[in-house]
Amino acid sequence: MSLRSGPLNHENFYISFPHERVVQVTINRPKKLNCIDKTTSREIAKIWELFDEDESLWVAIITGVGRAFCTGADLGGSQTLTQN
Repeated sequence: MSLRSGPLNHENFYISFPHERVVQVTINRPKKLNCIDKTTSREIAKIWELFDEDESLWVAIITGVGRAFCTGADLGGSQTLTQN
């Protein structure tokens, strides 16, 4: 599977291709200052793996919607994270 053939919209981020050789991942949780939960972290990790395998893509950009790029991990569900 390539990045271009996979889903472009995910629950907390979306993927775009602003240029032929560029992929952009935009975190879309502005109310939470784009903090990343465990599921989103795993999904974005898969995106980077696909990027590494795709020789047609040279540049990857990660950005966030709203006033903050990303404030780090979403610790609101920390009890769930420690139980897994």
